[in-house]
This record gives sequence, C-alpha cells and structure tokens, in this order.
Amino acid sequence: MSPSPLAVAIDLGSTLFKSAILEADERLVARRSIPVPPLVGEGAIREGDADAYAHSSDRLLDDLARAVPCGTPLGLASQRSSFVLWDRVTGEPLTPLISWQDRRAAAWCARHADASAEVTRRTGLVMTAHYVGPKLGALIETDREWRDLLSRAATLLGTLDCWLVWRRTSGRVHEVDRTMAARTAMLDLATGDWSDELLALYGVSRRILPRVRSTNGFDTPLDDGLILRASIADQAAGILPLVDEHEDTIVIIVGTGGFVLRPRSRGEAAPPGYLLAPILSRANGDSLWAHEGTVNGAGAAVDRYGPGPTELPATDPTPEALCLPDVAGLGAPWWRADVGLTFSDGTPELDVPSKRRVVLEGLLFRLRQIVDDFGGGPPSRRVLLAGGLAREPFVASGLAALLDCPIEVVDVPDAGLIGAGRLASGLAPYGAPRTIGVLPTVHGRYLPAKYRRWHAWARDLLAHPRGGSQDGVRR
Repeated sequence: MSPSPLAVAIDLGSTLFKSAILEADERLVARRSIPVPPLVGEGAIREGDADAYAHSSDRLLDDLARAVPCGTPLGLASQRSSFVLWDRVTGEPLTPLISWQDRRAAAWCARHADASAEVTRRTGLVMTAHYVGPKLGALIETDREWRDLLSRAATLLGTLDCWLVWRRTSGRVHEVDRTMAARTAMLDLATGDWSDELLALYGVSRRILPRVRSTNGFDTPLDDGLILRASIADQAAGILPLVDEHEDTIVIIVGTGGFVLRPRSRGEAAPPGYLLAPILSRANGDSLWAHEGTVNGAGAAVDRYGPGPTELPATDPTPEALCLPDVAGLGAPWWRADVGLTFSDGTPELDVPSKRRVVLEGLLFRLRQIVDDFGGGPPSRRVLLAGGLAREPFVASGLAALLDCPIEVVDVPDAGLIGAGRLASGLAPYGAPRTIGVLPTVHGRYLPAKYRRWHAWARDLLAHPRGGSQDGVRR
C-alpha cells in the first residue's frame, strides 16, 4: 500500500483505460493500462458493450483502492460524448454504450440545420452527429424502443464517467462535471446548466439527466473508500498540466484524434467552424476556456498503414499524392460526416509506407489550417505538441517546417492522469512540463508549397465530392 499519496487518477480514454498513483513528489507510480472494449457496428454505428466498459473501469478502480489508504482523493478523466442509458432501480444498462465516434445522427442534423445557429450560440459547439443531444434526437425520432426507454421513470442517462460514479456510489450520486456536460450539445454555457430550449429540440427530458457540477467541486465518497474530488473531460485533463493560463499558447494533441486548442481566459466565441469549450470549471465559478479544432480519428488513419516511424524527406517523393485524414468524418472547420479518409487520384496505388507518409502529411496540413484560423503560430505564442503521435519524428519536424517556427514537444507521459490527479489533490493544474525543442531544418521544406496545393484540392473536393477516393475506393 502506498503510504501517503497525493491522489489517485483514472483516465477512461478512447483506446486505453489508464490509472496511476500521484505520489507526494508529484510523480506518477503504479501506472496501469488495459485496452478499451472494442466497438462494433456497421456504417455510422459505433457501439460498445456497456457491461464490458463497466468491468474494465472497475478493475482499475479496485486495484487503486487496495493500493492506497481509505479516503485518498480520486481524479477522474473520461472520453467525451460517449453515453449509456441505465435503470435507476436495478443498475442494469438498458442500451449499449454509444461512442462519440457514432455518426447515426448525421441525417437528423441535416434535417434540423435551421437550429444549428442556436445550438452554436448556446453551447459553443457546431451541431454534428458526434454529440449526445443530436444522437438522442435521431434515436427518439426513428427508434420506438429508444423512445420507450427514454419515457420510463426509472431511466437515467449519463456519460461514461457519470455512469461509473453512479455505480461506485450504489446509485446515490448522478452527477457530471461541466467540461463533460458541455460536450453533449445540451448545456447552455451562459447558465452552466442544461438548456430547456435544446432539450426540447432533441426531445429529451431533464429528469433523466445528471446534476451538473464544477470540475473540482466534487466531494463524493465511493463505496471502495476513495473520495472523488475532481472529474473532467480527458482532453481538458491532458492540456491543463501543459499550459499556463496567463500565457498565449497553441496546444496540438495528436493521438486517436487530432486536436488544436488555444486556451482563453474568457469565453469569447471561437472562429467560425470551431468550438468553444470550458476546460476547467472551478468551484468558485471561474472557468478556463479553449477554442478547439478537431481532426476526427487521424491516429486511426495513420495506424492503418503500419507502425512507423516514417522518414521526413527534404524533397517530396509523391508531389501529387494528397489526403484528408479524418477517418471518423471530416472535422473542423467543415464538419462533413459524409467525408472520411480520402486520397487524391492515384494515391491508392502507392505502397503502404508511402501511404503512411501521405496520411501524415494530410494530418499536418489539417493542423496547419486550424493553427492559421486561430491566428497563426509564433512569434507571439508558443506551440506545444503532445500525444502519442508526438513521438513520431515526422510529426514534430514536419510541423516545424510547415509552420516555420520552433515546436516544443511535451515530454510528459500520461498528461491526462497528471491533470486529473493534480486537480483531485488540490494542486494548481499547471505543471511546467518538460519540453524538447524541434527547429525547422531542410527536411520537410517542401511542405509549405504542398500545403497550398492541398488546400486548393480539399476545397475543390468538398465542392465536387467525386474528385478523389475515400478509404481506398474511387468515389
């Protein structure tokens, strides 16, 4: 048993569930990870076995509870926008876990496009199929079984973190933190609570929803002896240890997905096509915000073409090969659920290593586009790079060449666990992380010119959808 840890943390990510103990010297020890149960479904459907998700998280929490003294603070981070319905009496899941990657609500969003401006005004989000509210609207409209479930007095709804806490408190606590609630497209950012107008749009009853809490406003004893002190969205947990809120910084996170975030001290509207979200909701009422742009599923696209690493050449071996890497539907600023991983003509004939390089180039171009829309890189601000793909040399060196500025690669494994643990322990979230500087060199010097060609190709492709191949198939 660890004698006097500051806290324990668990991170329920999209590919791994992870846990660790935050020691008094602020080191993470006893790290453990297990694969996330697989998703199933054809077409736009992405569902997981809710019981399997529960059992996986229970394994990690049980091990943590045995390893530390009773009363140790717990910080919880969770994947955003995945949700489940369950019976408040029996605790049994009534549905599969519906993943954030599920896009079955795309047609519903198209039919309700006249409401998109109101959704953005209230939530800071663009109305897309990735969020809980539109999914529920689509399911209520098209599936009688879902309508019946949602009308039952005993039905409860929650994101993955919310369901975990409900189960680990024997049904006493049905609560969610504001950073998680904000990714449902049902929360009004101005009031910090569920929007009655949006609930009416989706057909959702407030009765089934959890109470909204601040990120560090929890004081929740769990049945295993741990005390939940903080709960937060995984993306927010991962960037809080990296950024000083008083410093202008661009944070690029490349893992299962790709994200560009610009933390803001105030909740001003994001540029058109981008998102505004709270990344920390304090108990005193203050919030830290971020403008966010997303590349949906970029890491999954790269993984299709081998483990790497991929060399960054000085000159382009395939100047006509171009790629949109958003395997889970095209993200910001376009938000096109009908466009996935897409190559220019001729690219599918390349060998696998060459395709991997072209996908990585496409990822860099998507990130460059978002950084430009956020106001560009230095000299006025830092650019930090984090996430699993940050260890791919092509990415850091390519970004340095493409942005023509230094890139600071963050040397902080498991930043999400650190962020959740620091919040639970009462420490300030910013941890002054170690970084490794990467400067522009001759390698990748072709990327800025190719980016301009890519940008024109992407605009033409989206205006005329037959101009490429998607997932390797001629469109």
